[in-house]
Order: sequence, then C-alpha cells, then structure tokens
Amino acid sequence: MGKVKQFFSDLSALLFMSIGISATRPKQRKFDLRRLVYDANRSFGGSRGREETWVLVNRAASSVEYESRQAVRFDSRPGTGLAWIDGLRFQTGKIDLKIAASPQNVGIAFDIGSERDFEAICFYIGNEARNEGEIQRVVVKYLSTNPDRNVTHESHFDLPYARSGEWFKARISISREVIAVFIDGGNLPTLRVGLSEDAEVNGSVGLWIGPGSSAIVDDFRIHVVRKDFENQIRSIIGR
Repeated sequence: MGKVKQFFSDLSALLFMSIGISATRPKQRKFDLRRLVYDANRSFGGSRGREETWVLVNRAASSVEYESRQAVRFDSRPGTGLAWIDGLRFQTGKIDLKIAASPQNVGIAFDIGSERDFEAICFYIGNEARNEGEIQRVVVKYLSTNPDRNVTHESHFDLPYARSGEWFKARISISREVIAVFIDGGNLPTLRVGLSEDAEVNGSVGLWIGPGSSAIVDDFRIHVVRKDFENQIRSIIGR
C-alpha cells in the first residue's frame, strides 16, 4: 500500500502543474517586482493603500536588464535577504519565477510568517560554462526555519553550454502532501519534498537571497488551485 499512496501523492503534485488539465482552472496572479523597487526606494518596506505591499529585508532592489529582459536585481550583503507580499496567504497551487543563470544563490520563499519563519526552495547557481561541452550546474535545496521540517533535501540539474548564463523557469507545486520543483516546464520533478500529515502551508510567498549573494529575477507569479479540485485530489489519496 505504501507504493500506491506514494504514486497518488506524486500524481497530485503533477496535477497541480499546467499539463493540460483544464478542470483545475487555477487563479493566476502576477506580481510586479518593479513595484518592489519603487516601494523600497521611496517608502522603506511598502506603499500602504496599494494592492501589493512588499516587505524587503536586508537587501536593496533595483531595475536591471539581463539577457534582453527587464528584471529586478537584489544587491549582495552579509546574511540572508528576504522579500515577501505583506498579508498574503497561500496554501496550495503553484509558484513561478524566472531566474537568471548567473552565479548566485536565490530562491522562492513560501509559508512566510516573518523574516525568521519561512520555507524556501533555493537555487545555488554555479559558474557559467565557457567552452562547448561544459555545463553549468544548479543545485536545488529545500530550506525551512522550522527545525522539525528542516531535513536535508537536495538535487541538481545542469544547463548545457548553449543555455548557460541565460534564463530558466522554476515552478514549485505545493499540495497538502508534497512540494515538487519543476524546471522549464518539465513533467518530472527535479526535487520532491514529502510533507507530514500535520504540516500546513499558510503563509505569504516571496523571494529568498542567500547570504552574501546578489540575485536577478523576473516574472514572479502564483496560481492558486480551486478548493473543490484540491478536495478531489485529497479524497483520491485518502487524506
């Protein structure tokens, strides 16, 4: 029975992806990272009365062009940097982010309660490939400030020489049973983190920047899965 439950747990993560299952009809919301730049430069942590209020901790944000895209760059400082949307509550669905394949440590943070209370999927991006046949390695890790959840989960993927230094798309699919990471629209997860039955994701979402690292990102959005579809998946796997 363990393998059967594992199969349906993996299936639930795949169903939360955009793989042609129109029944999910997730509600999509794109966040304007340039508003974060505006807020950080003018009101030190958010503009009240706007639709989005960003909280930015231990980093400064600026606009930059990278590989023909207008993006946002976070500067490098000692310690971890974090940015999140104040007041947002996200439980199940998908989080998308385009990440520059420049040597940097950056990630998608979720279940954020404060700068000391969050989870994240982190991407440690190595040096660019300089010659044909070389690769650029990206290590993917799960991070939690909760000591009960902070178990080592690590994987990696490689960017070939032709794509080294360019953009890649990271998608995190979060259900009540599993967190799965997909790269560039792939159908198989690069990293899978199982959740315990008492675990619950219910905080905000945002960006994580590793200690001493800068970061360049773009196109940050969430897709919230309909509650009725979530309940159907839970009934299939018996939870």
